[in-house]
Amino acid sequence: MTHGKALPALLLAALSIGGPGAARAEDSVRIALIEPYSGPLAAVGSDFLQGMQLIVDGINKSGGVLGKKLEIVPLDSANSVEKTTEQLRKAIDDGIVYISEGTSSNNALAIIEQVNKHNERNPDHQVLFLNHSAVTTSFTNEQCSFWHFRFDSNVDQKLAGLLTAMGRDEKVKRVFLVNQNYELGRSVQAAANQMFAKRVPKAEVVGDELIVPFGKVQDFTPLVAKLKAANADTVLTSNWGPDVIRLIKAVADSGLNIRFFTFYAGQAAAISGYGKDAGLAVHLTQVTETHENADQSKDAAAFAALFREKTGKSWYADHTRTMLLLLAKAMTKAGKTDPKAVALALEGLTLDGPVGEIQMRADDHQIQAPMLVSEMDQNAPKKFIYNGQDFGIGFRTVANVPRAEGTLPTTCQMKRP
Repeated sequence: MTHGKALPALLLAALSIGGPGAARAEDSVRIALIEPYSGPLAAVGSDFLQGMQLIVDGINKSGGVLGKKLEIVPLDSANSVEKTTEQLRKAIDDGIVYISEGTSSNNALAIIEQVNKHNERNPDHQVLFLNHSAVTTSFTNEQCSFWHFRFDSNVDQKLAGLLTAMGRDEKVKRVFLVNQNYELGRSVQAAANQMFAKRVPKAEVVGDELIVPFGKVQDFTPLVAKLKAANADTVLTSNWGPDVIRLIKAVADSGLNIRFFTFYAGQAAAISGYGKDAGLAVHLTQVTETHENADQSKDAAAFAALFREKTGKSWYADHTRTMLLLLAKAMTKAGKTDPKAVALALEGLTLDGPVGEIQMRADDHQIQAPMLVSEMDQNAPKKFIYNGQDFGIGFRTVANVPRAEGTLPTTCQMKRP
């Protein structure tokens, strides 16, 4: 498996709090990006940081926001709740009022809870959490908060997209659910069991497995045996990181003809781990807001090309681009960078997304956006690259999910300041 290396020390130093490359606080709007920059998930954190830094560079070259530059401040979570909480306190103590994270729903939940407590106790120093990718549905339902905004489609929205595509696929008959036993995986499990019959009426769920998180399972042979015993033809999984890599490789190596519908197996670090042959063997399918071969907006396509040129990697998380563009637009609308004013300006704000208009719903602070379901294809025009290596595959769209189809009810009863 290819995890990549932790970010070079000089890069982290240049971008971190007080580093030699950091702009003076009064000249910039700092955003603490708390992600794993060390350990087995360092490649994921690094990919997020590289993309968001490039997006911010573009905003700053266009004049910044209200005469200020945006500045990304990377803080290493080591994918630990305890470390995430420590770095959150560090950022707040240093005067940073914008926090972003998305690699882990466990970490995101800790940030939501801590930010709520901090803002209640410190009304003169409030903080806003910009959640770019932690998608557990409850965060914008029963756990919703005025101080939390999510810029990626949540579990239920992504699942609706995948299940819609599965329902249109005549080959999908016997589906086995595989998820990690933590906030995200349990959220997917619950939503899948609730939504499956309606969205995929001609198929049945023949297995439902929660595996111990995170990266603990080294051998997926026993799970492959369960897939075989259940005569499954499809796996539906939100697994990511080492777990999805090892699972895909194990199924591919077994020779079982099982297809994968996934939340995150199309991430760059994942594809570089399991490789072309395994991905094609499981007919890997993903749900995203866009991909390099999609019929997308000129701005989205231009940024993907720029990211490829500057990093030697294919662009994946376009919701981080739209997050920062929406943030800049909200600050301009508010006429100030105060978190409460910006939060109010974000509510209901729209933006031209990669494949259609997106909107930040005011009721629960959950982004509403069209989605695409795409399948790995060795004949796709733009090939996936990672760290300069061409993997000889790309993605092709198999289903479009309009924004209206992914707009689901919310149970959020937000307490507003």
